[in-house]
Amino acid sequence: MRTLCHLMLLLSCLAMPCLASYDSMPSPPPNMPTSTDKTDTHRGRVKRGVHWYRKPALATAVKQLEYGYKLYQAKRYRLAANAYQALVYAWPDSPEAPKAQLALAQVQETRQLYTKAFDEYQYLFDYYPGQFDYRLVLDRQFKIANFLMTTPKASILFFRGFPAPERALPLFETIIRNAPLWDHAATAQLSLGIIHENNGDYEEAVAAYEILQNRYNDETLLPQASFREAHCLYLIYKDHPNNENSCNAARAALVQYIRSYPQHETIQEARLYLQTLNNEQGARTYEQARYYDRIARRPKSALIAYGEFLKKYASLNPELTAIARERVEVLKKETSHEKK
Repeated sequence: MRTLCHLMLLLSCLAMPCLASYDSMPSPPPNMPTSTDKTDTHRGRVKRGVHWYRKPALATAVKQLEYGYKLYQAKRYRLAANAYQALVYAWPDSPEAPKAQLALAQVQETRQLYTKAFDEYQYLFDYYPGQFDYRLVLDRQFKIANFLMTTPKASILFFRGFPAPERALPLFETIIRNAPLWDHAATAQLSLGIIHENNGDYEEAVAAYEILQNRYNDETLLPQASFREAHCLYLIYKDHPNNENSCNAARAALVQYIRSYPQHETIQEARLYLQTLNNEQGARTYEQARYYDRIARRPKSALIAYGEFLKKYASLNPELTAIARERVEVLKKETSHEKK
């Protein structure tokens, strides 16, 4: 048992992030974001003070910045990161501090420490607004989030990495908070929905897709968001087929999508979902009416159920429709005799 534990510890130490295709991640064209108010809830801890393990090597911020750059040029990335961080801690209010913070984020990205790099980029938004290139930093954050969403988390020796797109959820949420009206904020919002959907969190996915449709006007993304919302609601209905609210919500979303985007590539799939839903609900409504009619012997309840079937589902099954109409006439006569 102890040998097995040692082996697992060794494997975990050898685990390395999957680095495939990072440079091929899509990079959106830069666009100046709209500034938003930040709250302390989303801010990191402020860097301030001198610590023995972050002590600057040189006497001034200018020289420390140059020192960090020389280390970076020599590809001594860990030492460069330490140098830049020491500058930000020691001289947080200096003109060199935001430059060092940006350089620190870039070094961490070069070291393939992507989550750390994202956080260091975010520190610029939280504590140095207006003192860095917003377009550049948003671009890098977006690229990191896409990479973490689409790349397996880790590999251990001969074991392949496993997908973990949920790692990117807080990153995309942060990007949207940073720049809610940025050109690619809608894409980030769509990514939130896709991650929730792929994880089976359909209600969260529906909420994300609804935000996209209500907030943005990206004609290339709106049809996809509408279909994905309808698809998630359909899956919720399939999990709860007897829930009337789930059924109505799925039907309304599917009908809305079909009416709004009749030429979209997933239109046939949506029509199939709607047909399946209507067939299942029609059969269920008919069986309910038949139960009241033949088993429970409750003609008034049977009339109501048959009437609902004929109103909503008469065109789906001609044979059942004919039987339902015949039974309605018979039941009307029976109930009229009871009144007399």
